[in-house]
Amino acid sequence: MRVGILTLSSQDSGGVYQYTITLLESFSKYLKDKYEFIQIKNTSFPKMLDNCIEIKHSKSNFNLKIRRLIHTFTGIKLGDILENYNHPEIENTDLIISPSITLLPYHMKKPYIVTIHDFQQEYYPEFFTLKERISRKIVYKTGQKANVVVCESEYVKKDIIKFLKVPEKKIFVIPSPPPLYIQHKKLEEHKYEEYRLKYDLPNRYLFYPAQFWYHKNHINLIKAIKLLEDKYGETINLILVGSKKNNFDNVMKEIQNLGLQNQVKYLGYVPDEDMPYLYKLSTALVMPTLFESVSIPIWEAFYLGVPVVSSNVCALPEQVGNAGLLFDPYNIEDMAEKIYKIWIDEELRKTLVRKGYERIKDFTLENYAKEWEKIMRGVLYNE
Repeated sequence: MRVGILTLSSQDSGGVYQYTITLLESFSKYLKDKYEFIQIKNTSFPKMLDNCIEIKHSKSNFNLKIRRLIHTFTGIKLGDILENYNHPEIENTDLIISPSITLLPYHMKKPYIVTIHDFQQEYYPEFFTLKERISRKIVYKTGQKANVVVCESEYVKKDIIKFLKVPEKKIFVIPSPPPLYIQHKKLEEHKYEEYRLKYDLPNRYLFYPAQFWYHKNHINLIKAIKLLEDKYGETINLILVGSKKNNFDNVMKEIQNLGLQNQVKYLGYVPDEDMPYLYKLSTALVMPTLFESVSIPIWEAFYLGVPVVSSNVCALPEQVGNAGLLFDPYNIEDMAEKIYKIWIDEELRKTLVRKGYERIKDFTLENYAKEWEKIMRGVLYNE
């Protein structure tokens, strides 16, 4: 079987990029002797498979985009909409896998599997421009035509049925395991102090790794940090990492307005190899997001033995289970109360760490590859 894998996300796309990396790693490590994989990449995605095709898009190719949209809506094919994809390696594939939603699999005229990560535009349209909302509405049609749709939670599965009317039998829930750099990182205790000094980390802190989108809810978290000081007399440090997106300036201003410059620190870009140390040195991971299908940092925290205090929205209660504390991300007092509880209670933290490990122990790359192999064979061989 020849399987083409579309790797079209960029590093600043966050979770989707990491999801794609993990998928490729699992296939390369556990399935490469059974199947011939072909990576179909854009110019920004790294080459990860030996058999790799790089597709170069022209930014000015407006007509190509228009033809794709017309074909999606009407079924009328205006010329060759796959001008840049007429490669013999692609023509000879038996199956296309798209780890993120895109129109391309539909136009390739091959059986295909697509992953849908969320329907945030349906719940928070105000977070998207009109152009983005229209684009998502069109692109998500790919899911309706897919042979199989993969998602990472029952919450998203219900949304796929609700918004796309995809039959339940075509949807498979396969959570992605923690990234390889987390799973295979051997932490050396004598280096903990080295990393603490490198990033000038306080002795205790909450850790929040997230891009600065509005829905990541940094501002309510910062207000909760202030409330903890005012109401509980507890000075809690917060370490932030993540790309500077559309809410970054507002977050920095709020830190200044509340006088929290000495408690809240933004580290900027942190290399993957350093991230496990930032987790392990923290007192807890905090996840205050307003919308999340599945949180990769929560899996990472469970794997590394870090307690979790999280928002109770979307799929997060399903993901966290009994292995973390949950709060209402709109309720600053509730957020502060749950943070305070995990901050002061060492026995609670130890209990949550044990439960987190139980949640994550079977989430291995090998098991992940096996689940994907089942659905690939189901598409091609009706097994």
